[in-house]
Amino acid sequence: MTIIETLSILAFIILSYGLGTMFLSKKGYFEKYNISFYGPALLFRTTKGIDFLKKISSPKRAWRMFGSVGIAFCFIMMILMVYLLIINTWTVIGFTPEQQQQLPGIEFGLVIPGLNPILPLEYLAYILIGLIVAVIVHEFSHGILTFAHNLKVKSLGMLYLIIPLGAFCEPDEEQLKETKTKNRMRVYAAGPMSNFTIAFIVLFLFSTVCMGSVQPIDGVHVLYVVPESPADDLSLSTGMVITKVDNTMVTDVEGFLQIMKNTTAHQTIQITYYSEGTSVDTTVTLAEQYAFTNNASDHNKSFLGIGFNLYVSGFSKALQHPLTFAFPEGLILVYSLPFFSYLAGYNPLVAPFTQGYIISGPLSFIPPAVFWPMVNMLYWIFWLNLVVALFNVLPMIPLDGGFLFSDGLRLFVSKIRKNITEERREQIVKKISLVISLTILFIVLFPWFIKYF
Repeated sequence: MTIIETLSILAFIILSYGLGTMFLSKKGYFEKYNISFYGPALLFRTTKGIDFLKKISSPKRAWRMFGSVGIAFCFIMMILMVYLLIINTWTVIGFTPEQQQQLPGIEFGLVIPGLNPILPLEYLAYILIGLIVAVIVHEFSHGILTFAHNLKVKSLGMLYLIIPLGAFCEPDEEQLKETKTKNRMRVYAAGPMSNFTIAFIVLFLFSTVCMGSVQPIDGVHVLYVVPESPADDLSLSTGMVITKVDNTMVTDVEGFLQIMKNTTAHQTIQITYYSEGTSVDTTVTLAEQYAFTNNASDHNKSFLGIGFNLYVSGFSKALQHPLTFAFPEGLILVYSLPFFSYLAGYNPLVAPFTQGYIISGPLSFIPPAVFWPMVNMLYWIFWLNLVVALFNVLPMIPLDGGFLFSDGLRLFVSKIRKNITEERREQIVKKISLVISLTILFIVLFPWFIKYF
């Protein structure tokens, strides 16, 4: 998608959003439901739920300990993220102009299903559920830590800009500013740390509980079918699994190729394949490979006309054991599923590829039509919580990582420059924080924009 196409679609969405909000405002719905504008976004404030957060925050010592762990963990992830961004930028700079033109466009940075290629509309329900869980967990944890330090929360609410941008917790800014720096840092760290926590809890449910009950069917998994080939005539399609050829069991690609070596063009063979939970026995007449390749060496060679899905076994192991299977590659592979789906057209969690797996063990009683949507929902809750957490630890104001960095820098400056005034200290912190924020913003956007220059 070109930048003109992207901007045109985005402009249409924004125009529709603007007209819709103007209509609702004139009809009095904003006043009725306590909705106001926050820049171009819509802000819905309420005091409902504040008492609930106050009750949850009652084990204050435990929550403060959680916040302290969060500070350390967020700084570790902050350093890791900055390192990865620098490596990514340095790599992109070394690309040829042709390679830079192949880089993803700015649409990949927009959290808009359908416009962002890795967030397709068919996953809309999963994405919205995952996003709502991520932002509510993130913002409400700020509120819990605010109460845990005996500070005031003024309101809760939701922020919308075309789609829900998230929940928010509005602390008393003056109290938060006047409290001890470490207390304030715990409040800032609570959001990303809660997202990390939820992400890894849900990852356990997704991998060990759900995918641990899934096994790939032994056989040759079909990735694609050559048009007008015998496989096409047989109505074989992506995701089906060939399990038997000429009464010989097929367990992998190597075994299948060995059997096919002993066949000839125009020979009729028996074949068994697995399709949507049903085993089908039939016959097929093989073609001559030369007719599809025009390669002289392919005369008299048999040809069925399928491409092999070689990812099944590796994906199955990585999805079941992301933290132990070739770590960190297994975890990276699980995280990369939306990108892999876009780049390679293969996503083992969705049809037609899910028909290549069988559900066994304690969860075998769940119908596939229920099991796979549940697995996908867990996956997107994990993925979006992780993305929200990783983005928010960046040392860039107004992200939580930016405020954490500023407070950490404030403590550092106080220790090494004990004799300077508070005003001078704040000037140093603000200038360094601004430079760091602008630098991080540049290296985040650089790979998306370089293709347009």
